Amino acid sequence: MRAGFRNRAFVMPLVVLMALVTSMMVAVLLNRNSVRRSDAEWALNSYVEEHRQRGVREILAVWLQFSAQQDFESMLASDGTAFTLDYSGGRRLVVRLLPAQGAPVIDPEGVDVDQATNAALSPLIQRQIVERTAEILGSRAELLGRRSGPIAVSLYDASPEVIRAVTRAVMQNDQLAEEYANQLIRRRDDSEAVDTQALLMIARDLEVPDNLQTQLSGIWTTLPALWSARVELTGPGADGRDEVIGRYEALVFIPREETTSPLLTGSEHPSAWFLEWRKLDEGVGYTPIPGLGAY
Repeated sequence: MRAGFRNRAFVMPLVVLMALVTSMMVAVLLNRNSVRRSDAEWALNSYVEEHRQRGVREILAVWLQFSAQQDFESMLASDGTAFTLDYSGGRRLVVRLLPAQGAPVIDPEGVDVDQATNAALSPLIQRQIVERTAEILGSRAELLGRRSGPIAVSLYDASPEVIRAVTRAVMQNDQLAEEYANQLIRRRDDSEAVDTQALLMIARDLEVPDNLQTQLSGIWTTLPALWSARVELTGPGADGRDEVIGRYEALVFIPREETTSPLLTGSEHPSAWFLEWRKLDEGVGYTPIPGLGAY
């Protein structure tokens, strides 16, 4: 009896151990299958999202091609809406365009040196100006600047802080730069015409050196070519109500009329293209388009 009891006592822990091992193996297999399903879902979602973004970019590119040679600013609504497209499945695409060239380039490697409007702005000088501008703006450089595009800054879209920083970066004379920037800001805010001749006149009145006069006339533009495209794609959700499917932002170069002086556009590139493109996540650098609700 005692021997049989001891055998049964020995067998029971072994049975429990085997059951535990078996359950662990089942759990591992189930988890492995779950991971495989998750990987498959992730791959499928990535594929769908990639093609969705490609389609959105193609739609926007077609609009740009037909609108760039026109006075497309007059085509924008007061909130910047360029167009709304309704298509199959109850989906809607809303695109807004906002001026983006009021921000200075802050990355020396990102400046498009081929877009300079005069020979005084050599690639080396452009990168030096960009580097000094970023240093002058300091901690606010990321907030006020952009990473790519032509060096020219849109005079009518730039903040006084940006105008002063860029002027200091070009002139490297704080007192003279302050006087020049103040006159430029006053002339702009008083709705006086600002063209190449006006820029040269301000610089000459202050006795700015000739080489800097030329650089200053090429650093500003009154007809910006850079725009920020804000895109929202919405469609019916599981409950039937519209929800945001995708949010995107692009830095877009829009060429202007062929007859327009490059001194006004700040660029000579013949066609439109996307300098930057990114998908926006909720709560990360994103403000919903009015009328589509807060998400």
